[in-house]
Amino acid sequence: MKKLPYLYYKGVSSLDLSLVIKSKGTYNAAERDLTFVSVPGRNGDLIQDNGRYKNVTIPYELSLVKKDNRTFINLIEKIKNWLSGDGGYYELWDSYDPRYFRYAAVTGALNITEEFYEIGEMPVSFNCKPFRYSFDGQKPITITNNNSTIPIFNPEALVAKPYIKIYGSGTGSISVNNLTMTFSNIDGYIELDSETMNAYQGTTLLNNTVTGNAFPSFKPGTNNISFTGSITGAEIVPRWCTK
Repeated sequence: MKKLPYLYYKGVSSLDLSLVIKSKGTYNAAERDLTFVSVPGRNGDLIQDNGRYKNVTIPYELSLVKKDNRTFINLIEKIKNWLSGDGGYYELWDSYDPRYFRYAAVTGALNITEEFYEIGEMPVSFNCKPFRYSFDGQKPITITNNNSTIPIFNPEALVAKPYIKIYGSGTGSISVNNLTMTFSNIDGYIELDSETMNAYQGTTLLNNTVTGNAFPSFKPGTNNISFTGSITGAEIVPRWCTK
């Protein structure tokens, strides 16, 4: 059973519910969000880039093959409870490429058809955020401030927007590729989320204590990071991503 193709969602393997992947839909790449604007008297449309990528739909065909003493009806109930949407994104990955995951939510109705005695078929579609994230990019990088420039290498083809936890007290700055953010009144630590563009400590927003050009990001290839002031170090989750 372990060698059969499976998906992993909400922290649960489909194999735990006797589900295997029968087929997977097209490997969709994220579409750039562009608006085409027609101008009277001008040939061709103007293109307005909205600065984002659209979500993608990832479909699967799953097969339910009962292998234990659970009843078919009991398995169906557990599967529907597992996949039922509750308004959030969860990690989704499958055994075809276990190096990457997506942030996904189930869309549409959940219908399981019993094809033969205790063997069923089930289509399921996931509405996913545009990019695939590498598991390697979720591993924290710990940096100690030694007043030197530190290189960080982004192995993927897209710009990564990291989570950074900065330690220190008082005032300090962080520079990534010559873009600088300065922090005032650091009390032990401050957290940066470049995806949501927020600075905070726990549940307390601290955007009013931050000034700078832009939130840190890591372009493909080598990036240089340095600290000044009272910052003693940082923990960085780089979030390497690709289409």
